[in-house]
Amino acid sequence: MNERTGGRHNRAMVTILDPRSITDVDGADRTPGTDDVGSVELVRPASERVELIGTHLRAEGSVELGSFRRLSDYVNLLNGFFTIHDVTLMSRLGEPTRLAFDDLRVRLDEIGLVAQKTPQRYEPGDDVLVPKSRRRLVLMTTAHLIYGYAYLHSEASLTAFVDATDPPFVPMTNVRLRWLADRRLAGRYPFALVHRNHIISVATDVPTDGAAGESAVAGLTWGRAADLGW
Repeated sequence: MNERTGGRHNRAMVTILDPRSITDVDGADRTPGTDDVGSVELVRPASERVELIGTHLRAEGSVELGSFRRLSDYVNLLNGFFTIHDVTLMSRLGEPTRLAFDDLRVRLDEIGLVAQKTPQRYEPGDDVLVPKSRRRLVLMTTAHLIYGYAYLHSEASLTAFVDATDPPFVPMTNVRLRWLADRRLAGRYPFALVHRNHIISVATDVPTDGAAGESAVAGLTWGRAADLGW
């Protein structure tokens, strides 16, 4: 256990013996007189700053996505444990404590919400443009009230979406999190993934943007599938 002093570097330097076995790495020319040793700069996988929130757990850290471009793809394919780095344990209201760890492995069953700290930055291709209907949901877990928006295909049933078991984490945008016991605000996030196994009740007939009687068709919007967490 230690107090965190800074984040991880995104780049690392390695030494390669006999650089003649590689050619034009990153377009760099070899320096004369260094035929036996060479250096290559390796770029670490993309990472995201997230909060892991459970009934009694709240921790902030960085997750390395590996070959995945989206947090939702990475999380929904995990099995067993979720590993984060440069970790700070948070108080009930989201304030950082003095407890910090280099790495922390959390059992997936204990995670109710994976909240992204900053908006998603990737640029999806134009060939994945999908019409989606934005639907407001209010979810309840044993400890939290979760307000946000889910995106469904225009002909999809919201009830079937809620009752499904796959993917295990439901993507939502513009998320507001409150403690169920006293309704105190716990946090706001541009994007979050809610663990289906933690959901104990759902309010499905919540008007979008507070407009009474707004239908799913009225809330139809065109968006790239990657932007909508799918």
